[in-house]
Amino acid sequence: MSSGKIIIALVLIFCFITSCSFMHARDAKPASSPDASQVEILPPQADKAFFEYMLGYEAEMNGQWDIAQEHYDKALFYDPESKHLKTKIAYMLVKIGKITEAVSRLEGIVSGAPDYVPALMVLGELYNAGKRPDDAIKVYEKIIKTDPENSEALLFLGVLYTSKGDTAKGLSIFNSLLKKDPENIMALYYLGAISLEKKDLDKAEEYFKKALDIRPNFDSAYMSLGFIYEVRGNLKSAEELYNKALKINPQNLFARERLSRLYMADKSPERAIAELEKVLKAAPGNMDIHQRLGLLYLQDEQYDKAISEFRMVIQMRPEDISSRYYLAVVLLDLKKYDEAEAELKKIVSVDPKNINAFLNLAFIYSTKKRLDDSARVYEEILSFEKGKPEIYTYLGNTYIQAKEYGKAEDTLVRGLKLFSENDELNFTMAVLQEKKGKFDDMVVYLRRTIELNPKHAEALNYLGYSYADKEIRLEEALALITRALELKPDSGYITDSLGWVYFKLGRKDDAIRTLKKAVEIVGEDSELYEHLGDVYESMGQYAEALKAYENSLKFQEKETGVKEGLLPKIETLKRKTGESVK
Repeated sequence: MSSGKIIIALVLIFCFITSCSFMHARDAKPASSPDASQVEILPPQADKAFFEYMLGYEAEMNGQWDIAQEHYDKALFYDPESKHLKTKIAYMLVKIGKITEAVSRLEGIVSGAPDYVPALMVLGELYNAGKRPDDAIKVYEKIIKTDPENSEALLFLGVLYTSKGDTAKGLSIFNSLLKKDPENIMALYYLGAISLEKKDLDKAEEYFKKALDIRPNFDSAYMSLGFIYEVRGNLKSAEELYNKALKINPQNLFARERLSRLYMADKSPERAIAELEKVLKAAPGNMDIHQRLGLLYLQDEQYDKAISEFRMVIQMRPEDISSRYYLAVVLLDLKKYDEAEAELKKIVSVDPKNINAFLNLAFIYSTKKRLDDSARVYEEILSFEKGKPEIYTYLGNTYIQAKEYGKAEDTLVRGLKLFSENDELNFTMAVLQEKKGKFDDMVVYLRRTIELNPKHAEALNYLGYSYADKEIRLEEALALITRALELKPDSGYITDSLGWVYFKLGRKDDAIRTLKKAVEIVGEDSELYEHLGDVYESMGQYAEALKAYENSLKFQEKETGVKEGLLPKIETLKRKTGESVK
């Protein structure tokens, strides 16, 4: 995490859990809001103002904020110079969501009374909430000049300095508060947060535990300690701490979020989903949680529920590109290509440089054999992003599939000029040369690929198989394919290559054993069955060869829609085995 981000996160955690910000308070009365005991002594003619104020105060305590504001407005009418009433009205405007008007009124108050701390405190909080940290700092510094012992202003000032990266000032403030009051739990808490930012986990743990010794029901400290244990990999202890925080404050939604992450790390998606569903029950309008729940459903392969969550987020936040992208991913998993394409097109229409959306569009077009469209998408990516060698590889492969070898070569040459040491670009160029019938050039690029990446299993296999197929350098071919299989022991195609080189070396029993294993791994593949048939035929086992060729023909027709090459072999073998030729 960059400087200050952990501090900000922990402050947000604290505010979220304890409702320390007046904007999130439920029934608690914030320190920055003057209460009835702070009412200015009103002149005799202001009896009506006092009466309206008390009515407003009672309504405020009952959460009837609109009614409270009406009474405070009436009180101000009778006592228009009261700074306290003006601040109260601004505070109530915040309660009912009229933030801009509240800021304007508070600025008016402090312009006339620059040292009036209650108005400054509320204004500072609003500046901070409105992402105006520099203005908030000025306000709190003004408060400190007027009231040097104002611990609340000092705390906010320390947090603001730290979040802006001035950790030294933050530390100075928190340490001075702790020196004056060793049991200042908020100073301890923020010192712990700074230690966490510096990755001094032991020191952070010490501060948070001290805070808990003073206030055992301090759920924010439990949350922060839980985070420390998460970082250390002690997930069981982290889970216990988050549950302690929940026991203290059952409305601690952040604890449930953290628990959901722990359960996913523990590969318990059902428990993770259950926690987020509880969060949504308490805060049904939280679209971020809906999105996260959708991702959990996706990972748990509950696709219908994932789609429902993402669509809900998109409905509420049509500009939410990430949720639309996740929706497209689900649709792709379900092979609903047309629907996925529609969502991806919406993304690139508003974000024309969204590479992930373009890549998925290209994948859809390739799957649907729309190779021209796929190539167009890759070219579009290259118009704004030339720093990714894989795009040249994808585009080159697309042109190869389309048998547009000239365009493929142009693309790969462009890529290799920029990324000459990229193994995949060299490998793709080797494949192209093989397609063009340029065996020697293919070998050059394959050797270059292996030089760049000695663990490139595909290049090792490709070169070894090519040598075996031409019946040259067979011992080297065996060595190359053996190395490839060591890197990818479960690859059916590399296993097939090994069987093929055994065949060319005359080790036919080894070839049969290895090719049968390849067929078991891969399953329906016409070339593998043809190889098996060739070896059986060479051994005079015509019935087995016939079965292998017939399977090869069946899968060839399934793969390409045509029957090529094998019919004469099959007819010959049927005569040899006495089967009727149709």
